[in-house]
Amino acid sequence: MSNSNQTETLKRAEATFDELHELANGFIIKSRAFHRQYASLYFVRLHQLRPAIVEQAAHRWSNLPDKPRHVQKVLDVTSKRCFIVGTIYVDMQLKPNVLRDLSKECSITSTLMPRKYKGTEDKVSIEDESGRVQLVGAILEKEVWVTGMVVGLLGKETSDGSFEIQEVCYAGMPPQAPFPQNDDSKYVALVSGLNVGQNAALDLKLQMLTEYLTGELGTMDVQRSSSNITRVIIAGNSIGKKQLVADDQKTKKYGYDSTRYDAGPLTQFDELLEELCASVPVDVMPGEKDPANRQLPQQPLHPSLFTRANETGILRSVTNPYWSKINDVAFLGTSGQNVDDIFRYVDDNDPLKMAEASLFWRHIAPSAPDTLWCYPFQEHDPFLLKTTPHVYFIGNQQQFEQSTIDGPMGQKVRIVLVPSFAETGSIVLVNLGTLECTEVRIEV
Repeated sequence: MSNSNQTETLKRAEATFDELHELANGFIIKSRAFHRQYASLYFVRLHQLRPAIVEQAAHRWSNLPDKPRHVQKVLDVTSKRCFIVGTIYVDMQLKPNVLRDLSKECSITSTLMPRKYKGTEDKVSIEDESGRVQLVGAILEKEVWVTGMVVGLLGKETSDGSFEIQEVCYAGMPPQAPFPQNDDSKYVALVSGLNVGQNAALDLKLQMLTEYLTGELGTMDVQRSSSNITRVIIAGNSIGKKQLVADDQKTKKYGYDSTRYDAGPLTQFDELLEELCASVPVDVMPGEKDPANRQLPQQPLHPSLFTRANETGILRSVTNPYWSKINDVAFLGTSGQNVDDIFRYVDDNDPLKMAEASLFWRHIAPSAPDTLWCYPFQEHDPFLLKTTPHVYFIGNQQQFEQSTIDGPMGQKVRIVLVPSFAETGSIVLVNLGTLECTEVRIEV
């Protein structure tokens, strides 16, 4: 409202949008055939990353005095210094093991997921089509080792047949499209962990969030700022914990379980999306706690869950991970499971470092399928990076953090940890002109 008591009409800022079909389509599961083996996924990963790593390693180590050569198979290494390329395997006693769990099935207690897999007796190996070789050396304690990552290693064979590492080489970030010259007044809002229906206090925060994003909350200056949000991306864990509906009238018949769950949170989320979509485009990603498949890539939430919001025509139910281009700014995001799982492999407690490292590995989910559930792809690995995004966001983290990393070919990536809204009341605004990120807190 202005001083002249005349209402100022605000217009929602708009941005061009490209779903990046070729990249996004890689996350779509066309045929759900789970009888296949995962060996093909590891083979494809190694086959596609090997040329880039060999090129990087040759450039890095070819000028050494002894001119170490590339040995094609890890089992062919000798006591002469060389470099090899293969897939890392980390043998961890604390890591989940299906066979070990089955052997303990007589136990009446379930095994809890450890906060960290890393232990004092872990063993790291490298493998390729020829076999597996155990790794040794002081550098093992200095680097991050995650099962499934593909690396180049400089070193030599020891007397006991192990490979002593001296240096490590990664594929590095792939090429990146030039950063566009955009208006610095337009934003994309990132939010995760809404947990709709969790409790009454959160419901009030969610109403305030909706009013903020639709430009109905705060002073005229705040509303002007809200009107510059061109799109909202919800990065998973949108539905609160499912609650049983007590029904003493119905009993089990012929083994049929008539247990029902409260559909209230889903209805509430549908209404929230309907209200948002009346004002701004919304993309919804599934998360670990949402009604979607658990294995990555998670498929779009079913349209029948959003009967009201879908009528607006601008709600997009998308995969996790997620690709898009907004005003020619390339976004890559996940709901957090990939970084959370890498986090369990290391002593470090900084998930931002893990997100940064995965870009240099050229793979955002190396621990899939070992400890991170994923579909057994046969002909491609959708988690490989073919291009470098401008923004890489990870949802459902403990707090907001951001960093910028630079690549050797001029790549520049803004990495954003998006906190759980239910836990922090925070959302993140990404400036499409500068990639600067701002945390906005909704407090009751």
